[in-house]
Amino acid sequence: MPLLLLPLLPAWAQDGFELRGRVLDAKTAEPLAGASISLKERPSIGAVSEADGRYSLRAPAGTYTLLIRYIGYENQELTLRLFQNKTLDLKLIPATYSTSEVEVIGTRLKPITQTATMGELDIPMESVKTLPVLFGETDILKTVQLLPGVQSGGEGNTGFYVRGGGADQNLVQLDQAVVYNPGHLLNFFSVFNSDAIRNATLIKGNMPARYGGRLSSVLDVELREGNTDSLQAEGGIGLIASRLTVQGPLLKDKAAFIFSARRTYVDVLFDPFLRNTEQGGVPYYFYDFNGKLSYTLSPKDRLYLSGYYGKDVGSLILSSGRFVADFQWGNAAATARWHHRFTDKHVVDVSGIVSDYDFSFDWDFGGIKTAVETGVRDYSFRTDFVYTPSVRHQFEYGLHYTHHTLRPRTGSAETAEDDVFSTDRILAKTAHEAALYLSDDWNVTDRLLLSAGIRGSYFVQMGPFTFYSFDQNERPIDSVEYTAGERVKSFMALEPRISLRYTLSAVSSVKASYTRSAQYLHLVSNAFTTLPLDVWVPSSAIVEPQRASQYAMGYFRNFKQNMYEGSVEVYYKTMENQLEYREGYVAGPSNRDLEYEFVRGSGESYGAELFLRKNYGNLQGWLGYTLSWTDRTFPNINQGRTFPARFDRRHDVSVVATYTYNSRWTFGGSFVYGTGQATTMPQRRYLIEGTVNYQYGERNSFRMQPFHRLDLSATLEGKALKRLQSSWTFAIYNVYGRRNPFLYYIDSEGAPYSTETRVQAKKVSLIPFPLPSVTWNFKW
Repeated sequence: MPLLLLPLLPAWAQDGFELRGRVLDAKTAEPLAGASISLKERPSIGAVSEADGRYSLRAPAGTYTLLIRYIGYENQELTLRLFQNKTLDLKLIPATYSTSEVEVIGTRLKPITQTATMGELDIPMESVKTLPVLFGETDILKTVQLLPGVQSGGEGNTGFYVRGGGADQNLVQLDQAVVYNPGHLLNFFSVFNSDAIRNATLIKGNMPARYGGRLSSVLDVELREGNTDSLQAEGGIGLIASRLTVQGPLLKDKAAFIFSARRTYVDVLFDPFLRNTEQGGVPYYFYDFNGKLSYTLSPKDRLYLSGYYGKDVGSLILSSGRFVADFQWGNAAATARWHHRFTDKHVVDVSGIVSDYDFSFDWDFGGIKTAVETGVRDYSFRTDFVYTPSVRHQFEYGLHYTHHTLRPRTGSAETAEDDVFSTDRILAKTAHEAALYLSDDWNVTDRLLLSAGIRGSYFVQMGPFTFYSFDQNERPIDSVEYTAGERVKSFMALEPRISLRYTLSAVSSVKASYTRSAQYLHLVSNAFTTLPLDVWVPSSAIVEPQRASQYAMGYFRNFKQNMYEGSVEVYYKTMENQLEYREGYVAGPSNRDLEYEFVRGSGESYGAELFLRKNYGNLQGWLGYTLSWTDRTFPNINQGRTFPARFDRRHDVSVVATYTYNSRWTFGGSFVYGTGQATTMPQRRYLIEGTVNYQYGERNSFRMQPFHRLDLSATLEGKALKRLQSSWTFAIYNVYGRRNPFLYYIDSEGAPYSTETRVQAKKVSLIPFPLPSVTWNFKW
């Protein structure tokens, strides 16, 4: 073990004196995570500030120039006389206008040639807000989709797919709480209010051992901590939504709060125009709230309380009132975290977390009333330790536990004759999930950096639970019952992760990684619905855990003192126990557990990713290109033949740029291109006893048209009026009106029973025209 080698480290690791302190915003006193602190005379000695802004470094006695850099803030150079251990807090001033130091979205905490991690990008909100977006609402998930290796779920959709994995294989966290459905407004917006977010990190595949439970990626989102110096308000008014954030001190220099709210008003805007139509209006809206409280208990202890609540509410009236539906879904989350510093080398975070997702859909069609609901609730406890015994080692270790309650797709149906059908035999499913992990970042030599970790996970499904045997009419004929608290089925997995970086020169390095992971909760998506009708189910005696192995290698290089940086990564991933609905399955209320409707198969994904970015200057941006293949093989689907996954995309291109014209005008643009999505379509039409039948082709053998789109934006900074600062953001979505395919449907021309009837696949486009938007943003 690396720990046994610590006595053999060079003597210089123990020599010298220590500099420590915190990096803070000079105006708000909010800690800044990810700031770079280094010594100009000794570039190899440096540190990166932690989540609470703390940093520490050790150097031989002497006089140095201390360099401090952070995205969106003015750089600092300080003279440092280090002849004893010293504590120094560093306060950075926000950059109001800088043509050479403001970095673009996707920056990493360190240059890409120096870290061992692959596919990890930090996403500062200052850069997200400069990019063109749909309806003028900045959205972190839309920005994530512009990165190589990440594919969007469709026009305007916040769903994303990473390196061949499904949308449910992404771990999305908000202040450590799992977000099971990160979409608002039929997934056109994410649940993340950009005004309340401090930072987000995307990790593609090579996940550190502290993360688990998903196969493909991690999107870790952190809320801001609040202004400890003065009261501040900011927000924006757009065409379909408005938002407001208020933050300030509760106790000077000890406690602060931040509260953020957002609501759409599509229902209010369109109601006058559609009130007398068949639709009868657009009674659809969403709202959400974010809040966080931070409190300094002592120099070594801090307490954080954060929460989120959001809801989508809507209804439909169609067919002259014959179809009436009400639906709502939403997320709720709360986190209490205690941060304690034993020493400057040893810290711990202890957290208690509640996460909840629920969905309900009620409709009345021709006198038949139907109700469906589903959801997930988690209670979690976690302890995370970080121990840094020397400048060459950093250990992370901890324990995570979650109690899952999964509410399956339960429902009822009632006819006009008062006949009632209910899925009352389906009970909520409960499970326990736990994990222990240990990882070590070890500078083996000045050129070789090794990051190794192991995660041991355990999952057990608990009663009450009943196994049913069904007859051909899906009526239960036999059962085996498990009582409350009785173990139904358990699983264990060892999940090793290892990555290394070898420095070839001062500006280039190569990296390699291997990750093995397991996923115990599953969601099988219905490709033909826009409502979140998908259901989370646990691993059980019916459904095995999903597992994946990923291998990756890459070459990384900086140019012109990190003004440009580029990388080429290749990866290969195998996936086991992948799930799909069985052929012929039709969704609806049923007393049959949903797990019986799944079939199991395997998956494979491989490809290459090219990334080239310009970090500094008036013109900044990046070019991303992905070449990939993603296949699935199911013995009970497509006659056992391998078929492309629905999100298999051969080519994916993104070009992103921002241009700072002067202190008031900033322009942004993005262009995306992607190979068409794979889907299944009929190939033949024939008549049997007067009935029209369609013969479908092989699974996902039809390709939609390629997807491409250009978006542009311009931001005008207003003149400051006392304490009020404001700006206008103008954007055009789909500048040249590309009719990108959203879905295809089958239409026929001619007599319905004629052999000469022509069958066509027709395209439906969601936004086939340029869509302008304007938003007024303010800060006080």
